[in-house]
Amino acid sequence: MTTGSSEWPVILLLAALALVVIIGAAAAESRTAAIGERVSLSGKAVGYDTVYLFMTGPGVPSSGSRMDSSVAPVVTGNPNTFTQVAVDDGYWNYSWNTARVSGGLAEGEYTIYAATEPVSAPDISGVPYSDIRITLYRPPTTGSLSVLSSPSQAQVTVNGRYAGDTPLNLTSLSPGDYTIEVAREGYLPAKETVIITAGDRKVIELTLSPMTPETTTTTLPVTVLTAAPEMSTPVPTTRAPFPFLAIVLGLLLGAWFCRVRK
Repeated sequence: MTTGSSEWPVILLLAALALVVIIGAAAAESRTAAIGERVSLSGKAVGYDTVYLFMTGPGVPSSGSRMDSSVAPVVTGNPNTFTQVAVDDGYWNYSWNTARVSGGLAEGEYTIYAATEPVSAPDISGVPYSDIRITLYRPPTTGSLSVLSSPSQAQVTVNGRYAGDTPLNLTSLSPGDYTIEVAREGYLPAKETVIITAGDRKVIELTLSPMTPETTTTTLPVTVLTAAPEMSTPVPTTRAPFPFLAIVLGLLLGAWFCRVRK
C-alpha cells in the first residue's frame, strides 16, 4: 500500500494528537494538599497556545467548574467558562490557590483536567487532555494531649482549672502553653508545662511520690536545780496553850472558894 504525499500531514497530526493523549494519561498522578495551600500544576501541550482547565469533585457541578469557582459550571464550546492558561514553548503552568475559590472547597478527591479545547467532563474523551487527582484535606487548627499518671486516678488541673482524673484525654486544645498538674491524696503533686501546636497529639505521664509523715522532735527544757542559801531559823518559843491554863486556874479558884465558905 502506497501513501500519497498529501496524506502525510494528516497522519503526522493524528500521531501527534495520539502522543499528547498518551503523555497526558501517563502523567496522571495523585497528590495531597491542605485546603488553603497553593497547588502548582503544570503540563505539556506541544502545538497549542492555550489549555482549558476545569475541575470535578465533591460539591462541584457534574460537568466541572472553573478552578477559581466551585459553583461556576463549564460549558462545552464556551471558552470563557473555563480557566484559560497560556502555553509557552509547549509547556503550561498554573498556581491553584485553594484558599480563594468562590463557593469554597470541601474535603475529598478532585480531578483537574487540562484540555486542548473548551470541553466539559462529559465531552473530554473527544479531545487531547491530561488530568491529575488531588485529595484535599482541611488542616487541623487544634491539638490534643493525653495525661497519664502513676498511680492513676489523680486529679488533673489545666492552667489552674480542674479538668478530670487520669487517664485523661484533652482534645480541641488551641495552640499555646498549658500547665498540667496532677494530685492525689497521700502523694506529692507533680507539674509539667506542655506546648501545644496545631495537629499535635502529645502524651505525658507524671509520677507521683508518696508523702512521708514529718518527724517532730520535742526538746524538753533542762531544769537546773540550785541549792537554796542557808538561813538561820529561830527556834520558836514554846508556850502553853491559853485555854488549858485558864481551866486549871479556874479549878484551883473553885476549890479555894469552897473551903472558905466552910
